[in-house]
Amino acid sequence: MTREFFEELTRRYHAYVDTFRTAEGTLAQMSQLKLDHTLQVVEDAKRIMAGEAWSEEAYVIGEACALLHDVGRYSQLNEFGTFQDVKSIDHAARGVEVIGSERLLDGLVEAERDRIMTAVAMHNKKSVPATLAPETADLVHLVRDADKLDIFRVLEVAIGDGSLQRNPEIAWELQVKGPPSPAIVEAVRQGLPVSYALVKTLSDFVLIQVGWLIRGLHYPAALRLASERRVLEYREAFLKTLSDDPGVDVCCEAARTYLSERLNLPAVALG
Repeated sequence: MTREFFEELTRRYHAYVDTFRTAEGTLAQMSQLKLDHTLQVVEDAKRIMAGEAWSEEAYVIGEACALLHDVGRYSQLNEFGTFQDVKSIDHAARGVEVIGSERLLDGLVEAERDRIMTAVAMHNKKSVPATLAPETADLVHLVRDADKLDIFRVLEVAIGDGSLQRNPEIAWELQVKGPPSPAIVEAVRQGLPVSYALVKTLSDFVLIQVGWLIRGLHYPAALRLASERRVLEYREAFLKTLSDDPGVDVCCEAARTYLSERLNLPAVALG
């Protein structure tokens, strides 16, 4: 993929998003949030690729994957009024459909088109299949890491500006107070993928993000960014306002230990 093709893809993407605007030119609040999120995911993908010293050719394709990863969200919200896949559709699968129906990748060679479509399709799955070709798996991991990095930001902004209270859809309209599920605590402690079907409270929702810091981020550059942004510290402090369950401390300590080992930092520096 050339830089020129990516620029044309960006124009096509924004033209598609514009079809969801009102006559006044505005997007629904949650659609605007997703557009802002997408643009930030592109920026975080660029930071990860720079940190991992990707080639220019791979770099441009990585940007394209990040740009398109949530393209299915706009029609999902328009049709179902929610971003919760369990209550509507798999937004990644919808994204693949939109890329095809809107012909967003027309003109791109088939091999590159297939790699991008796979990255979009797999970005929200519990795990990455070991059978993927290495160059495709690299893109899938890139999108998953960059997506998580910005989801961290989205939650922190929503808590800080009060939009989490005004728009509970951001956190799936979950019960705010209450302890985390023991099953989620155990999965996070072990660094295992967590089924979203188990999520019942805001503590569960936030603990899943703590779990991403334990084998949930693939690239060292992504882990470094999470550490520099003090992602764990923010969630640890916020979780203690929601519940005094000891599982919170167990999970946060497991994440602190993992980060210190992977990044060669003393655990105290992360506390």
